[in-house]
Amino acid sequence: MRVKSENYGESLAALVEIHIRYEDGTEEIIGTDETWKARKSRIVSSGIYSGEVYDTTLDISEAFGTEVIELGYDRLSSRLSPAITVHEKIKPVEVIQTPAGETVLDMGQNMVGWLQFHCKAPAGTKLYFQFGEILQDDNFYNENLRSAEAEFTYISDGRERDVRQHFTFYGFRFVKVTGWEGEIDPEDFRGLVIHSDMEELGEITTSDPLVNRLVLNAKWGMKGNFLDVPTDCPQRDERYGWTGDAQIFSGTACYFMDTCAFYTKYGRDIYAEQVKLGGSVPDVVPVANFPGDASTAWADAATIIPWNVYLHYGDKNILRRQYDSMKGWVDYMKREDDKDGAKHLWQSGTHYADWLALDGNYPGGVYGATDPNLIASAYYYYSVNIVAKAAEVLDKKEDAERYGKLAGEICDAFVKEYFTPAGRLAVDTMTAYVVVLYMGLTPDFAYEKVCRGLLNRLKKNFYHLDTGFVGTPYLCRVLSENGMNDLAYHLLLEKGYPGWLYEVLMGATTIWERWNSVEPDGRMSGTAMNSLNHYSYGSIVEWMFRNMAGINPCEDAHVR
Repeated sequence: MRVKSENYGESLAALVEIHIRYEDGTEEIIGTDETWKARKSRIVSSGIYSGEVYDTTLDISEAFGTEVIELGYDRLSSRLSPAITVHEKIKPVEVIQTPAGETVLDMGQNMVGWLQFHCKAPAGTKLYFQFGEILQDDNFYNENLRSAEAEFTYISDGRERDVRQHFTFYGFRFVKVTGWEGEIDPEDFRGLVIHSDMEELGEITTSDPLVNRLVLNAKWGMKGNFLDVPTDCPQRDERYGWTGDAQIFSGTACYFMDTCAFYTKYGRDIYAEQVKLGGSVPDVVPVANFPGDASTAWADAATIIPWNVYLHYGDKNILRRQYDSMKGWVDYMKREDDKDGAKHLWQSGTHYADWLALDGNYPGGVYGATDPNLIASAYYYYSVNIVAKAAEVLDKKEDAERYGKLAGEICDAFVKEYFTPAGRLAVDTMTAYVVVLYMGLTPDFAYEKVCRGLLNRLKKNFYHLDTGFVGTPYLCRVLSENGMNDLAYHLLLEKGYPGWLYEVLMGATTIWERWNSVEPDGRMSGTAMNSLNHYSYGSIVEWMFRNMAGINPCEDAHVR
């Protein structure tokens, strides 16, 4: 059989035809016209938050007519996104009878995808499944999913078959099963792990099993949040493409898997939203029930992600595709700067800044203590500098010179604003020291005091980190690259709160949203914003590849 499509460019009655040539020489043409019929589906309802209801007893034999409508091609473009496919099948490790009398499957791994089961239930049987990440008091728990119901209802027609969901997905480790007759056999169930199709590239194995589990947790976090869009979390009533989370993890992601196609598609999504906003970048891409934009470190996904992809794969095409997007964002910041007095600083707007840092002004808060204007101005410089380098790579000499000059002016203004003549940094937080060191904003005369300031902050915090979304991804890299490598390893191997191995010892199989998402007594620390599959702090693995293993991309190596 040979299939081809033909576009005649006239009316939709003849826009698409499938020509089938059989081995015996006969041909059949299947066209899109009024002969097509439609039927109802046995999928009664389906959504990523609510879940799905599938009723096999429904009579769907009645056919309905169709009509030809004109839609045109102006909004169609070639598909860029890799397919979302099933990559693994996980067998439950245990069937649990809880103190509350529930039957719960433990998949042994916080995963994202579907539950498949072999159904032999009699006609009319209603099977009901609920999905959660953790048990509480040894009972099923899903309150941290907030308003997301995350359920599956299956009504059997009595036929034996394998069943799975279709147009939803779940983030889960535990499944509560209701309505199943008889004893559950784990062999009848599988967790189908789905994510965008990306080739796995790198892995790290050490002599420490806890560190190995941490690396695995970060990779599982990536699998669970790379479903066409890089989401913040895959389970609760959110699942948004938060740009901050995406850029924070992009370096690690490029080590784990071939993300070139995935991020190329996401870059197109970002630019499509930028066009509507005059160059600004939304906090969430694609925009979905969350209208914020222009937050530092979040919007900089427009520059940081394509630059990271270029660094890892040496392919200039990502820069060519995203160059207008990259320029659009830094030009937006420049306009905001000009409106605020052309100080070559970014001191306006509303920013998340060092989100979820532990040094905030009140317990349980989400905003860190680091001055948002310092962070915004630092990222202003960082992104402009990236665009200058991208312009150089693409042989856009005028742009390279112009943005390089602007980056220099921002750096000079930053030093004047945030450093005393004696070399002291005006903002005394761990993240502030990390940012100025990592982003190249530390003048020579202040270098020793900045390093000493970072060391002092660690000492005052009993050698525990207190950084958030901005400081944490760069903390260990800054320590290793500025004479404090032993402290980077100390932070990696910290087994208490806050530390990466604390959550491993608490049984985590993915990365948590908060350092204390689960308290030492096993209780969830809260339900307002508490995901157990939130890959951002998995960015520590980039430090492992770069500074432990010494695998560093070279900016001067180009493929094409």
